[in-house]
Amino acid sequence: MTALFRTALLFLAGLTPLLAEVTALTIVPKATDPAIGDEFNSPHGVYLDRNIVVDQKAGLPADRHQLLLFLPGTNGSGTGAKAFCQLGAELGYHVINLTYPTKIPATVCGNDENPKAFAEFRLALIEGGKTKHITIERPDSIEHRLVKLLTFLASRRPQENWAQFLNTDQSIKWETIAVAGQSQGGGHAALIALRHRVARAVCTGAPKDYSKRLDAPAAWYGDPSATPKALIFTFNHRQDPQGCTPAQLLKNLSALKLDEFGPPIDVATEPPPYRHSRSLLTSFPVVADPVTPGNPSARTAHTSVISDANAARWKAVWTYMLTEPAP
Repeated sequence: MTALFRTALLFLAGLTPLLAEVTALTIVPKATDPAIGDEFNSPHGVYLDRNIVVDQKAGLPADRHQLLLFLPGTNGSGTGAKAFCQLGAELGYHVINLTYPTKIPATVCGNDENPKAFAEFRLALIEGGKTKHITIERPDSIEHRLVKLLTFLASRRPQENWAQFLNTDQSIKWETIAVAGQSQGGGHAALIALRHRVARAVCTGAPKDYSKRLDAPAAWYGDPSATPKALIFTFNHRQDPQGCTPAQLLKNLSALKLDEFGPPIDVATEPPPYRHSRSLLTSFPVVADPVTPGNPSARTAHTSVISDANAARWKAVWTYMLTEPAP
C-alpha cells in the first residue's frame, strides 16, 4: 500500500496522519459521534509508539497500559502540546489530546459569590450540564467525547488496545488514565483527580481557580480526593498572572495540600527528582511585563511550561511528572 493511498484511506475514515509514521493522528470529533456539536470540532490529537504498545520491541520502555489524557486550555486545540504528547508516547503511554469546548475561561467564576461556582463550571464541561456561567450538552462534554474517541479507535485500530481504557459498560476506566492539562485543562485534571481515582494528574499553568469575591482559593480544592495527593503534580511559571497572581497560585497549591510533599521547587536550582516535590516552578523565560493577564508577556509566562519551543529544556521535568511513583 502506497503512503498516498494509506493517507487517502485514513482521511475517508476521519483520520489524518500527523507524522510520516502513523503513530500520530488527528481525528475530527464528529467522526466519532454525529451528536457532537459543530462549534468545537477541531481535531483531537492521538499519539502512541507502536514499537512499544504493539510490537513490544526490546530496549524500549514498557507499555504502561495507561492513557495520558491531555486537556488543552482556553481556546486551545487537540493538536497543541505536541512535544509533551510525543514524550508521553515515548514513555509508553497511549496519548490523547482532547478537543472540547474551551471558549469560556474558568475566570468567569472569579467574582461569583457562590463558593461552588468554579467546581460547577468545571463539572459542566467534564460531565455536561448547565450553570450560571456555561451550558454544555452531554455529547460535547469531556467524558462523552473521550468515550466516543476511545470506542472509535478500538474499532479501527484493535491491535493498539484502546479498549483497555473503557469498562465493559463503556464508561471510562479512570484508574488507567493519567489526566493532564494546561491552564483551564490543568484545573479540569486536578478536579477529575479529586472525583475519580486516576493513575496520576499533571497540571501545567494550573490550578488557577481563585475567588476574587471571597479572596480565597476555590472551595473544591478542599474536597476529599479519590486520588492520592502524591499522584498530583504541578508546574508553573513564577511570573504567570493568568487566572490568578503567583502568590494566589501558591495559596491554591496549599489548599490542595500539595505542600505536604515539600515546598515548591524551582527546577533551575534543583535537579530531578526535585526533592520529590509536587509543586514545580520556573522563571524561564524571564518576561519584561507579566503583570496584565492577556498581554503578550503574560501569555509567554503562562504557556512556557508546556511550549513545544521549550521541549528540550523541560524534558526532565515532564518525564518526572509522568513517571515519578507515589511514595
